[in-house]
Order: sequence, then structure tokens, then C-alpha cells
Amino acid sequence: MSTLLRRHTRTDWNQYADFFNFTRGRFVSKEAEQMAQRRVIFDMNQLCKIAGDAVGKQCINVEKFADGMYNKAFLLTMDDNKQVVAKVPNPNAGLPYFTTASEVATMDLMRNIMKTPAPQVLAWDSSNANAVKAEYIIMEKAKGVQLGTVWPTMDGGQKVQLIRAIARHQRAWSKISFSRIGSLYYAKDLSPTDVAGPVFFDDSGNPVTDSKFAIGPISGREWMDFGRANIDCDRGPWTSTESYRRAVLERDMQAARSLGALPRPLSMLCGPSLYQPTREKKLFACEAAFQVLPYILPREQWASAFHMWHDDLHEENIFVDADDPTTITAIIDWQSTCIAPLFDHTMAPGFLDYEGPAMQGMERPEPPELPEAMDPREKAAALKLYDEQILASGYKHMLESNIRPVFDAVMYEDSKHSGILSASRNIFEIGEAYCLGSILELEDSPVRFSEAERANIQDDVEKTAASMNAMSVIKDALGSLFPEKGCVRPEQYDDSKAALRRVKTQVIEDFSRSAEDRCTWEKVWPFDD
Repeated sequence: MSTLLRRHTRTDWNQYADFFNFTRGRFVSKEAEQMAQRRVIFDMNQLCKIAGDAVGKQCINVEKFADGMYNKAFLLTMDDNKQVVAKVPNPNAGLPYFTTASEVATMDLMRNIMKTPAPQVLAWDSSNANAVKAEYIIMEKAKGVQLGTVWPTMDGGQKVQLIRAIARHQRAWSKISFSRIGSLYYAKDLSPTDVAGPVFFDDSGNPVTDSKFAIGPISGREWMDFGRANIDCDRGPWTSTESYRRAVLERDMQAARSLGALPRPLSMLCGPSLYQPTREKKLFACEAAFQVLPYILPREQWASAFHMWHDDLHEENIFVDADDPTTITAIIDWQSTCIAPLFDHTMAPGFLDYEGPAMQGMERPEPPELPEAMDPREKAAALKLYDEQILASGYKHMLESNIRPVFDAVMYEDSKHSGILSASRNIFEIGEAYCLGSILELEDSPVRFSEAERANIQDDVEKTAASMNAMSVIKDALGSLFPEKGCVRPEQYDDSKAALRRVKTQVIEDFSRSAEDRCTWEKVWPFDD
């Protein structure tokens, strides 16, 4: 959640259109479609009444948080000044019913069994057949302040303590493994055939049959985005890693065959003289990944267990005590949480990300050279990078000493096999070239490529890198006018569109070799309707 948008004090909350529409920004491409995916018409008066009933009070004020890409969230104030948060999913949030049902059960288990400070749910409904006319969750307001508001001013010692606090939660998550891969639900929300057998295993490996919970269809974002919510595919749950990863490939093969236009990810610029995705390339990558899958799956114990994990531990999802920022008071945003092997989860917290050279393995950063004649701004940047690398390296060393399974998963990320598994997890969107390139580099690969195929794969890998670099150059050139996730602030829309038109003209000039190329660029340019 971010800054509060607007304060309303009247009691007919349904009169305010901004409650139901996406108001955070404007989309530079396919705006009508994007806005429709983020518009929810519901009865705000009834939502306020249900929230008030949940705490035995009356709601007297509603404030809307800045829109997320998948949900709308509101701060509701009661007549005793108690505040709760109401959350309503957008149409693009995921599978109706399952996304909300899984989020609520996940927060319950995390809070009461894992002892993670997830928000307490006060009321919810995963159906839209209710007075609100939409799915909703009413939950307690997170205590404390968002980590991002205090992280820049925390000293090194405080940051280390905060990282240790996160690692303690990750240790708790690693201690409990689950019987199947998928997403968590209340047993009552699934069919009786989905609730048999133990749900999870305790830290001693003993099976725990909890009649309250069950594992059902997976609700991860990559199973929903780019039209994949609409395809009929195996969504789990699965009892083995191999059956799960085969379902991933089958999902993307079906998407490549049956869905409309291919995705246009904004992390790379695709077109003539650069990488150009095709259905045939995506299907070829899926088929190759099928062949190599049994040979590259890690078989060690840490990789064979299934865990529930928060994969987006960035500074807006972590709340800390304002007076003692080393104390975590809440972790929010559990939507689309999945149960999966550790190598399919994100281990390192997002707030440890930095811009600069990645450190391999257990490498420790070297202090920067700071000659007296060095520009003060460059010196400050070098020291900042060094401090950030120290924290990232320290996290790995902390894992090595305290959470061996998570440490093994982090170390595995540098392997060739991990590269294939990572790229093959999302071939329909973006991963086909790197998937094939990584398979090509395997020494004992069961996949045999012809010389022509090898040459094409190598060419596509090089062009993919060039496409990513080209988009990076565009992003740097446009600065704040670049549409992150396709969106810019409303007041920047006209300037952003004008800047993108100028960039488009230059791209066509630089990368076209023929009239046909120019025509293709007009069709594939990702920032037009």
C-alpha cells in the first residue's frame, strides 16, 4: 500500500467514482482494456457496513489507498477511531473465488501456525453473490510504518538486525513443508476430493492432518497473466515436482497455441533487427524443456520439499516499529502465495536489491578505491554500492549459518540447471530464448539440436540481450516519463506519449532495413494502441 489518495466524509460512499476506477495513472497502450481490467463496481455502503459489523462499530470515513495493479484497498475509520483495511480484487487479480479464498487461508496459517505477523482477517467473502456484489477481505490495519520510509535513515547495525528478523521468519517457513504443490485454502472451500491426507509436515517431518486447511489449485500470477487465466489447463495440486513443472510447460504450450496476440513484455524491445518472438519458438522451447526436465531437476532434500513463501519482500510489504525499525510488526500482500519447491521461490528480500555488479556465490565485496580527486558524487555512489553489497553478502552468510535449506536454494540460483528452470517457468511471456540457450550449453544434454537450430538459438540469445539493452536505453532516456508496467502518472501522460513517439521514430530509423521492417515496427511497437 502507498499514500492515501482522497478523504471522503459523507455517508453515501457509492457516489465517488474514484473508489471503483483505476486512478493511480494512465496506460500508454490499450488504455480502455487496461482500465476495464482494473474497474470494479460494487456497493461501498455495504462494504462499510460489513466492516463496521465486524468490529461492532459504525464506519464514518473512507479513504482510498493509491491503486495497486491488481486490487483496490481502503482505510475505513470507525466511530471510535479504530481503523481497518478493506480490499477488493480487480478483474485481473486472478481466478474468481480461488484467489480471495486462498489469500485468506494463507494469512490465517501464516499468522497462527508460522507465527508470521500477517494481518488478521475480520470478515471476507470469496463470492460476489453478496450484499457488496464483489469479493472482499476486511482485515486489521498493519501496525507500524512501511520499511521504505525508514530504511534510508537506518544505520548499518539496525539494517543487519532487520535482515536477521526477516531470516527468522524465513527459517520458520522452511521448517514446515507441505504435502503437495499448489495454494492453500480452507477445506470447506474445496470439494471433498481435494482434502484427503496430511496438509503439512512439522519441523521433525511428522505429518499434520489439519481438518481446517487443504491444498488446492495454484493461484500464482504466472498462471493468470497474459490471458492464461482463461485457458483450460492442469492447475494442481501436484504431488511431485516433475508433474508440477510438466504442467507449467503444458500450460504455456496451450497458451502459445490458443491465445491471441503474444505478450509484449516491457523488459525488452522486440522487432526487426532485434529479437522477434513467435509461437513456433515458444513451442520449440517448451518441447526442449520437456525433454531435459528429468535430468535437471535438483534431487537434494532441500529441493524435494514443498514450502509456502512470501516471494515479494520489498520495502512496501514490510512494516516495522516506528521507534525501533529492527522490529517487524506486519508483513502484507499474501495474494497469489503458492506452495512450491524452494528453487521456485524468491529467497532474497527485495529490499536488498541494488544496482551494480552481482556477487557470485559467497563472494564478499571489496572496499572501493576512493582517490582524493574523485568527484564527491561518484565517491558517495561507490560507498553506497559497497554498503548495499555488504548487506546482500551478509544475508547469504547469515543463511549459511542458520537456514541451510534456504542457503542451498540461494547457491543453486547460480547453476546452469537453475537458469533453465527459471526461464522455462514463463516461456509464454518471455523465457524461450534463454531457455533454449541454457539447454544448448548443457554438457550432457538429452536434447540434440541440428547445426541450423544451434545457430538460430545462439542468434536469438544475442538478439534477446540486444532487445533488453535497447529497452533499458529507452528507459534511461525517458526517465520518469517511461511507463513502468505500461502506466504513467495522469499529468505525465501527454508528455510520455510525445516522448514515446519520438523514440519510435528513432527506433524505426535505427533498426529498419527495408520498407517491410518499417511496417513490422508499426505493428509491434509496444507503446501504441
